Amino acid sequence: MKKLLSITLIALLLSCESPSPKETAPNMEYGGWSGVASDSNKESMLTRELMDNYIANKFEDSAYLMADDGNFYFNSTKVSKEEWVGASAMHHSLFDNISNSKIQPPNVTTATYENGSVWSLAWFYWTATGKITGNEIQIPVHHAARFENEKIVAVYHFFDPTLLDAEVAASQQ
Repeated sequence: MKKLLSITLIALLLSCESPSPKETAPNMEYGGWSGVASDSNKESMLTRELMDNYIANKFEDSAYLMADDGNFYFNSTKVSKEEWVGASAMHHSLFDNISNSKIQPPNVTTATYENGSVWSLAWFYWTATGKITGNEIQIPVHHAARFENEKIVAVYHFFDPTLLDAEVAASQQ
């Protein structure tokens, strides 16, 4: 009886062993947009460096990260690398106390997709105080930067520009 119980117990334990993982090809049915996300890989760290340089008004120090012929967008407006870098200085000329972390720390992750694309994604609240109006503003922002060989080749910044545009208009009066 003890033998039968031992054999049954061993058989039960062996049947519970998890199957070994199988190597599978990427699923490209929907474009291969499955992948792995990381908040601490090289591209995530480079994105944080870029954001820190922006806040410190040293955005030009991040120009080495950007491809000269990249596709850079603020909402639906395409800008050159020089215009993208220059926007930081313009923001700092119009606003004090610029921050991406006053309300909450920014969420920065990088997704490496099965199709080979690498996108660093950031969500945060941009806050600042207008130098002309004195208004403190908060703007939710999402930006996505596509990396190739540790260079940003495309970036999309999505935000409502209404409050930023109001400070620009006030500065021109």
